[in-house]
Amino acid sequence: MSVVVILLMTSLFVLAAMVGLADALVHFVCWSFGRLTEPKDHAETAQSPAHGITA
Repeated sequence: MSVVVILLMTSLFVLAAMVGLADALVHFVCWSFGRLTEPKDHAETAQSPAHGITA
């Protein structure tokens, strides 16, 4: 009987890990899609010159 309980608990932990990984994958895909589709303002993406460095 204890072997059945151990297998049941182990399978629950494995299922929880799979659900967590699937959730993280969906979150990453949605985050990536949001970053790719949002409009970008090119004026803000340019780096400002470093202070104290002269050419």
